[in-house]
Amino acid sequence: MTKRYLPSEFSKIAVFGEMKSAPNSAGINIPKLTELFQLHYRAVKRTQNQTYLATQSGLADTVIICIRHSARVHSKLQVAINGLTYDIVTIAPDDTPGFGKYDFLTLRLRKKVG
Repeated sequence: MTKRYLPSEFSKIAVFGEMKSAPNSAGINIPKLTELFQLHYRAVKRTQNQTYLATQSGLADTVIICIRHSARVHSKLQVAINGLTYDIVTIAPDDTPGFGKYDFLTLRLRKKVG
């Protein structure tokens, strides 16, 4: 049986979108996040053992969030949280039948180009 979370735990909002190039006032194309939709999420804390495993697998610089199951989320999207843009590294979807399904997203901070 999967763990159940209270709806009040999903109090933060993540913006999901795609990067599109848009010219700034100087006429230079700058990548900018184009919002597609927003979802509520809860932050997931790693245990000590999970932190060691993440370090060994090269995922030490990632964060994990939990969202309610959504078929709209895929790995080519970017996520904006608190003004920072993240790439989706992995998605652990819950494909079991019924209600109360959650997806766990592993996010890595997007590196600036240039």
